[in-house]
This record gives sequence, structure tokens and C-alpha cells, in this order.
Amino acid sequence: MSVYRRSVPVCAQFDLGALDNDSDDEQDDTNDFSSIPVKFNTQDVSIRGRLRRLLIRNSHSRLASTFFDLIVKLIICITYVVRATLDDSQTYACNGVPCDNANSNDSSEEPTVFSSTSINWYVVFWVDRPLPLWIVQVVLSAITLSKALLLVYISTKGHRGEHIRTTAFILELICSLPILATVCYPPLLQNLFVPIFLNVWLAEIALERVFNDLHLTRQRFQTMSVTLSQQILLLLASVVSLVYTTICGIQHIQRGSAESKLSMFESFYFVIVTFSTVGYGDISPDIWIGQLFMIIMICVALIFIPRQLEVIASTWIERQKAGGEYSKRTAAGNKHVVVCSSNLATEAVMDFLSEFYAHPKLEDHLVILLSSHELDNSMQVILKDPKWTHRVIYMRGSSLKDLDLKRCRIHEADACFFLAPRTVVDKYSADQHTILRSWAVKDFAPHCKQYIQLFKAQNKMHVKFAEHVVCEDEFKFALLANNCLYPGLSTLVSLLVHTSGGQEAELATEQWQQLYGRHSGNEIYHIQLIKSSFFSRYEGKKFTEASSDAHQRFGVALMAILDTQIPEPRLQLNPGPNYIMKGSDYCFYMSVTKEEYSEISPEALQDDIGKNARQSKTLEQIALVLQKYQNESEDDGDEEESVFDTITSMVGQEITKIIHGKEKEKDTNEKDGDDNSNYFDYLQPDKMTKKMKDGNVMEKEADGLSHRNGTGNILQFYNDMGHEMIMTGPPPTTMYLGSRRTNCHIMKTPRLFCCLEWGKHCEHCTYKNANDDRWTRQLIILSVEYASCGIYNFIVPLRSNFISKYCLSPIILLLEEDPDKIFLETIAQFPLVYWMKGKISSVDDLLRGGINKASHLVVVNKEKHQKQGEETLSDSETIVAVQTIFRLFPNANIITELSQASNLRFMQFSAHDEYSQKISLLEQKLKQETPSNLSYMFRLPFAAGQVFSASMLDTLLYQTFVKGYLITFVRLLLGIDAEQNSGHLSSIRVKRATLKLYPTYGELYQGLCTATGEVPIAIYRTEKQGLESNQPTPPPPPKDFGLKRETTFHARNPFISFQNSDQCDLADLIRNRLKSLDIRDDDYCELKKRPNALSYVILNPSPKRKLKLGDIVHVLQPYSMQAFPSNAKQPWRPRSNSVNILLPRHLDKRKGSLPNLTDKEKAQESTTEKEDPRPHTATVNVEVTTSTPAEGIQRKPSRFTVERKPESALDTPTIVVNGTEC
Repeated sequence: MSVYRRSVPVCAQFDLGALDNDSDDEQDDTNDFSSIPVKFNTQDVSIRGRLRRLLIRNSHSRLASTFFDLIVKLIICITYVVRATLDDSQTYACNGVPCDNANSNDSSEEPTVFSSTSINWYVVFWVDRPLPLWIVQVVLSAITLSKALLLVYISTKGHRGEHIRTTAFILELICSLPILATVCYPPLLQNLFVPIFLNVWLAEIALERVFNDLHLTRQRFQTMSVTLSQQILLLLASVVSLVYTTICGIQHIQRGSAESKLSMFESFYFVIVTFSTVGYGDISPDIWIGQLFMIIMICVALIFIPRQLEVIASTWIERQKAGGEYSKRTAAGNKHVVVCSSNLATEAVMDFLSEFYAHPKLEDHLVILLSSHELDNSMQVILKDPKWTHRVIYMRGSSLKDLDLKRCRIHEADACFFLAPRTVVDKYSADQHTILRSWAVKDFAPHCKQYIQLFKAQNKMHVKFAEHVVCEDEFKFALLANNCLYPGLSTLVSLLVHTSGGQEAELATEQWQQLYGRHSGNEIYHIQLIKSSFFSRYEGKKFTEASSDAHQRFGVALMAILDTQIPEPRLQLNPGPNYIMKGSDYCFYMSVTKEEYSEISPEALQDDIGKNARQSKTLEQIALVLQKYQNESEDDGDEEESVFDTITSMVGQEITKIIHGKEKEKDTNEKDGDDNSNYFDYLQPDKMTKKMKDGNVMEKEADGLSHRNGTGNILQFYNDMGHEMIMTGPPPTTMYLGSRRTNCHIMKTPRLFCCLEWGKHCEHCTYKNANDDRWTRQLIILSVEYASCGIYNFIVPLRSNFISKYCLSPIILLLEEDPDKIFLETIAQFPLVYWMKGKISSVDDLLRGGINKASHLVVVNKEKHQKQGEETLSDSETIVAVQTIFRLFPNANIITELSQASNLRFMQFSAHDEYSQKISLLEQKLKQETPSNLSYMFRLPFAAGQVFSASMLDTLLYQTFVKGYLITFVRLLLGIDAEQNSGHLSSIRVKRATLKLYPTYGELYQGLCTATGEVPIAIYRTEKQGLESNQPTPPPPPKDFGLKRETTFHARNPFISFQNSDQCDLADLIRNRLKSLDIRDDDYCELKKRPNALSYVILNPSPKRKLKLGDIVHVLQPYSMQAFPSNAKQPWRPRSNSVNILLPRHLDKRKGSLPNLTDKEKAQESTTEKEDPRPHTATVNVEVTTSTPAEGIQRKPSRFTVERKPESALDTPTIVVNGTEC
């Protein structure tokens, strides 16, 4: 090592060998320090350097020195006032002695003559200064002058002259040198007048230095509010100094007047009256020197004060632009949250404030709005509103700057919200900005909770640390997809995540508006079961039983549960009838208000006496379900299907299959009848759930009858579409999506790229074009600008494993740009998903995409080509394009996404529609008289779920601050995420049989919970405009009704021919384009089939709400069941199996109560009904018709008996089949 050190060169007195030393070596030789040739800070070793460091460089000592100057100058000013008050000039007015009284009497007899030149100069130059005051003034003046000279001495050579020429130093000389000069000959000079009252200006200068030194000492940022307050204080100090100088000056000068001597108080009165421009004239200077002094002081005031006012005004304007401040004093007694965004729109701020302060616990919180933009006029209007003045603070700044984060005290905030700007052209760039802001806050305040809003799902990986993240693409596409499955779901979710007490219904005039508005106030709430007045009685009972009884008693819908006793608690939607409620569970329910604020009637808390009577109808309902199922023939596609479809599709099919399988077993192996209990396990929810968990049962069920009467039955009837290649499982990960992969229908082997492009010939599949008849009312077309990861969230709900593979609808992706390879690899994993290049503004692209055969056309708002301008014009291209499609294809079912909720009024716009004009007036009335953010809720497209705005999801993030589970709840509801044993959405269409047995929503609620374990949550209802909701639905018109009505209308209004001519021209245009594209025009219709229909959602209807024919009831199904979307009916519905069931005699509703019975039998029946009105036994004859390739058609009769246990103590009715309880 020594050799190496000798070889290291020494260059310019810098030893390079020192770099080899270990920096962690703790050996310290103090003797070596003195031998260092270079010594630093040598200038501070001198006296001047040490004084400079003490009085200038050290902020703490400099602040103490400045405070000392301020106090000394104020004491000197006080001594002057004390001297002036004690001084009596009459005792030495005549050259140091009192004037002769006689002379004064003689002069008083002479007439009074005003003279401005008669001045007693002796009292002007000499005063009566007591010895103690003189000593104090001399000592203080010596100290201040010495300190001033010391500052000149320690200043650098180039700045000494500047320091001497400063106003403060000149004033110091004027005030201190004369008083020190009196020490030379005290008997003569002790009473010499010195204008030491000018020290007040030195005190004002010292005060300004104190303000600056305070910030340097505390290392604080000089905020705009602090600067403004300091300038105002300095202005007040300047005014006080000016008034004090004038008072002392005019009082001393008027001592020389023989007529008008002034005391200190009279001088104060005179100066205030003069400076306030009042000028009473009762006191005025009568000598010329006094008058000159007042003129000079007024000029000084007019020159000096406006300059400071101008500085304050400019600072005030800048402060107004920068917003307010959040001081330490304000933060001490309040909690606050911070809202960060690059551009805070007025509507977004109002939505946040309304939703945030809707919760009573947050009324004492302050909201700080942090944005880099200046405070505009619209935002000032919000901040000046008395409702928000004391609760909202706007700050101009950036969350990337620590100083701005300090201003809003982010480290003390309860939460920080990052809102994505609505009017932005590049959403990828906006997400990047949001991510950087989030990182900056996490670095500055690690413990601050973050609530982040992003546009793109792939960016979620960067903010995994955040407490809650809402991704617009995930929720937007999932909502649009679920709207295709369950109509009105976007409206349902929007109403759930908005706070509304139902006040909108009070201003509504029509019955449907009142019903719709009153139930729009339902929200999701939570409470622990053991603490709940609603649910504490259900501890130890089944979930479905608790949900049914709670709705009957309290009108609340129990939808989900959170089991806290498992290692990893997870939110579960409708865990099913197997779940037993525990006291520690958290219950999630839908209600208009929280349980804590509800008034519960005593009757609701009493035991339900008629509970068994309500459940006694279960057997009768099941028998009628089977009877209705039997009555449907192969060609009765227009007839009603069943009481509720889930029983028909699941229980009925399984009964048929089990009976048929058992008949075969009887032919080979004769077994006891005790095994018959296995046939009907599906009639009991507990056993049915266990059976349906078996994957084989799920596959067998898919092979049976489809639940749906509408779209999605293609794979069942066409064998050339490769349905055998479809399986259930998680899709392969081809792109980062930011969410859990849910099980769905996927292909065993990915499809080839040539099989993905719609409308292009492919040797593997020849049917992927709009000419094939199989696509009639089957296609779901998604029009989107470019292929993005968000489309994955549109496909997954439509390919969910809860939907049978025979219920899948084809998806056509209409893209304006060619997709990349990764996107094609992704959609190749899913069955019946195609893409084509085109635009919705092109009629040819729409026709090639199959709009004539589409069940839904989903239009996503454009992103890339939005131009900067007015916010409300960002949707103009989408709105006009959709309106064009409505004109060209009146029967198209279009679901549109907009960026601005205010643009909902332009959807399906008609200038001469009186009904829409009435709704527009109602919307304006809601804006004026209610604080609701859902003023557009009565617009027909929104109520029907045909239009959706992504801005409606903003409130989901706002409410999560109080309801931390809300995002998880909505994700499970939409199928974005999946949890074990968590339920899923489904729907039921109300049939005539349903209305016969379940006339009210409460009875249907109980029937579903009892029979299948489903929990209803809402009704989607369709009515005619102008008709009251209680009027019956009119029968369908005859085929020639439209022609007759059109002819009559033409006769009454001949001028309408212009409109009809225009419609005919559009129809001819479409037909010509169809011919040009070689597409048949069989499915095109230019007349709208239901022109006056309106649809709306009823959230959580009351138990007594009557159902209507055609209502769609949205339900939460247990995990083990398959979901069945509700759609329009299909003109054909072939079957492979049929069930022939004969009802028992006393249950035959078609022929009367007791048909074809003998007198003895009638008497027995009458006695039985009197003893127990509930049906006990139902004998069902089943004739199974099976079609198999080997055996052909065979019919095997079977007879079984279903009875209810008479004295069952169980809440769920017990079914006994052939003597065996099941």
C-alpha cells in the first residue's frame, strides 16, 4: 500500500492519494488540524467579521437586534409625548420667565387683531425638559446612534457610502446628534428643543425589517396572504406615523402663537378632522409657520399614501387570482381534504361539494381546491355562495411543488382527491400528470390517503399504493356492456352513486316521474348486524330469508354481506340461501336513508303472524310453473313463458332430466322409492345450490332449453360455429388490465386472425357477414375510435361464465383504426367476437356491420379528435352522428356514451316534441328549486338507460371517502371483479302467470328468495307517453293499424307530407345502399315500431308496488346460478324436450276450483280447505318426450306426488316427494 501511495502524484496542492483512504475511518488527530496549510473563514476571525456574522448573517441575532431598535424608538416617542404633556410654556414664555400679569391685562383690553407674523420664538426653540427625561433620551439616543454607526462600520467598503445616504441613517443623525450635543453644556442646552418625535419613522422602518427577519428565521415561504397582511400593517403604521408626526409638529409650533395654543388632545382632534377632509374650522393654525407645516404634511400624505395603496391593490389582485390560504390557526380547529386537478371545472366542483357534504359527518370538514389555473369568475361565484364560503378554499398552485403542498397542509389532510380533467384531448397524458401528482403527494405526505381517478386501466399499476382508484375505462365499458344485457343498468348505477333524497319527485307532475323520482333516492348503506335494528333479529338465519323478511318489514333490500370472521374478509353479493347470518357480519342494504336516521314503526318490529300463510303458496307456485312450462308448444313463441324464468329454465329442466334418467334406471335396476328424494333436490334452495355447484350440472343445463326468448340462441341451433371449442376459465393475460381476471367463456384454442375480421371472406367461417339470417336481432355492435384495453371490460361481462354459452350474443367491434397484434390476440380468445374497420358516420360501414340485424348499437364518445373550445361542444360529433342513425334507422337500439352530462338533452332531439319540452321545463325547475345534481334524470334517454356520461362516475369516488366499500360493490355488480361465493346480476321478465300469482313486488321478492335464492333490486318498466301508470297496457294493434292511422293523419294534416317525403327519401337511400352492397333489405324498417314508449328504472320498489306485464326485474342471483339477460322476443324457439304435466284437481285454475268431482269428493275438498287453506298435496303426471338419434321419439309417462309438510316449523317450506322429504 505504501508503494502505491508513493506512486500517486501530487497536483496543485491536491493529494490524489487521499482518495484511497477509508471515509469511514474514525481516527481523528487534532494536532494535524493546526498543521493544515489552508485555513477557512479567516474573515470571521476579525472583529468586523464577527460583528457582521452576529448582526447581519445570523438571522436570529439580527431579528433580536431589530426588535431592540423598534422598542427603543417607541420608548423615545413616548418620552416626547410625556414631555409635551408636562410642559407648561406660560412659565417661561417671556425669555425664560413668566410674563407680567399687568402687561397681559393691558394687552387684553386692546382690540383683538389677527396676526400671522407675531411668533414667540423663545418657546419654539426652548422647552421645559425634566432631568430624568433628559437622561433617558440622551442614553437611548447614544445607543441608537452607536448601533447605526456600527452597522456602517461592519458593512463592506463598497456599500458604506450607500448606507450613509439612506433615509434611516439621515433620520438617525437628525434625531440623535442634537440630543447628544446637549451633553456638552447641560445647564444651557438641556432644554433645547430636538424633534425626537421623528423617531416614529425609524420605528416604522424597524417594523418592516422585523417582518422580513421573521420569515428568514422560520424559513417560511412568503405566501400571498401573508404579504398582503404585512403590507396592510405597514400602511397602517405609515398612517399612524404621519398622524403622530403632524400632531407633535403642529402642537409644538402653535406654542409660539399668542392666541391659539394647542394641547396634545386638541392637536390630535385637529389633525384627524383635517386629514378626513371634514374641516370644521373650530381649531386652525393662526401663524404662518403652522400653516406652512400643515400644507407640507398634507402634500406628504397625498404623495406617500397612494403609493402604498397601489402596492396593496396589486397584491390583492394577485391574491384573488391565487385563491385563499389555509392558516395554522384555521387548521387547528378543523379537518380538511384536498382536491387536486390541473383544471377544476365548475360542474365537477359542484358535484364534489354536493356529494361530499351530503354526509352529516363531513359538515365540519374544509375542502381545499388546489389547481394551477387562475381563479375564474364562475369559480368565484361558487366560493362566494354562503353555503360554501366558510367551507371551501381555492388555492392556485401545483401538487408537484412542496411549497404549495405546505400551503394546503397536505400532511394534516384526511384525504387527497386527484380528479381527472374532463375536457382533455390526450387522456394518456392526463393520466401521466395525475400519476406524478400522486407520487409527489406520497413523497411529501406518506400517510395521507389518496383517492385517484384515472382514464386508462393500464395506468393503475403505478398507483397501487392508493387507497381507492376509479378507472373510467373499466366502469364505462362494463356499464355499456351490462346495458346490453340488463336494460337501464347504467341509470340504476348512476342513481345509486348519486345522493338524492327523492326531492325531484315533489316537482314532478306525471305519475311515472313521481314514482321514478321518489325511488331515485335509494343508496347503499352498511351496518353491523349485531348493532342493527333492521337485521339483528336475523342472526343465525339464512341470508335470503333475512333479505325477504327485511324488505317486507322495513322496505330495505339486503344485497350483500361481509364476513369478518374469515381470515380475508371479502364483500359478497347475495351469498345464497346456504349462508347463515352472524352477529359480526356487516350488512349492505339499499334504502332511501340510513337506518340511524329512519323512524321504525312498532308494527314492523313485531313478529309476522302471517309469515307461514305467505309461504304456504310455494307449492302451488311451483306446480303452476311446471304447468305453464308444459303448456308451451314448439310454435308458441309469442306466448308467455313462466312465472319467473329461472325456475323454468333450471328447476324444470332438471326435473325433466332427472325423471327421464330415473326411468331408464328403473328399466335396468329396480330400486326402492326412497331414492325418489334425489329427483327433486332442485325444488329446495339449499340442495339446488349444492347441485348447481357441480360443473357437470352446469354443462348439462347449457344443453337444455335456453332461458332467453331473445338474442343469443345462435350456438344452440347452428352446429357450424364451433361451440364445442368453447370452455370456461380465465382468459390468458395478453395485456395489463389492472383488474382480476374473472372466469368467462373462452376458446380452447385461439381463433385465427382471418376469422376475426367481420365482412371479409374466410375459408374457416363463411357466416361472418351481415347477409346471414342467423344474425337477426343478435348482433351487439360497439363503435369505438381505436382498439384499447378498455374494450376488454366490454367483452368480459358479455362472456361471463354465469351466462350460458347458448345465450352468448355476437360482438362486432367497429374501429376507426386498425387494431394491433396484441389486441387481436386478446379477442381471439373469446367466442363470437369480431372486428371491422369503419365509422358510425358512414352509412355503408353501419350496413356492413349489420345494424339492421343488431340488437344493440353501443357508441363510445371520441377522444383523440376533440378540439379545444367550449366544454359542452366536446360531444358534438357523437351527438350528431347518433342523431343521424336515429333518422336513418328508427328502430335501432342505441346506447351512447357522452363526456358531458349536460349534453343529455340533445339525445333523440326533436324540436316539435311537446312531451320533451315539458321535461325540459321540469329540468329547469329542478335546477332552480332543488340542489340536486340529477336535474337531467327525467330526460327520456337517460331514464331508459340509452345514454350514459362517464362524468356520472365521479361521484363514485367522492362517496368512497365515507363508504369505503362502494367501489368494490359496484365492481362486483358490474362483473369487473369476482369473489368466491359472490352473486351476480340477472333479470326476470314479468309474464301473465307472474302477475296472476305475484301481483305485487313484495310477493315476488319473497317467492324468489324462497324458491331460487334470488334477491330483486329494481324494476325496469316501459310505458306509453301520456298514459298513467295505473292504466292497463292496450292490446297490440292489428297489422294494418299503422297504415290506417297514417291515412287518417294525412287527411287531417296535409302539410305533413313534407316530413313523410323526407322519411321516404331516407328509406330509399338506405335500400339503395343495401342493394349496392349486395345486402338483403328484409330486416330494414323505416317506421318506428313503438314511437311513444318511455322506460325508466324503479330502485327498490315498496313491497306493495304492483307489477306490470312486461316489467323486467333485475335480481342478484347466487353464485351457483346462471344469469339470464332480458331481451326482446325471438320469432322462433325450437325445442328438444317437452314436459307434459297435469295439475292436481284443486290447483287447476283454468276450470274452476273443484272441477268434475263427486259430491263426496267435493265435501272432502271443502273440509280440507276449511281446516287448512294451504295446499298439502299435488299429484303431477309427467310425460317426458325425448328425442335421441338412436331411439327416435319416445314418450314415457311418469307419476309423482309433491306435498308440503303440514306442521313445518321451518321458515322455508319443506317439499315431500313420494313420501321422501327433500
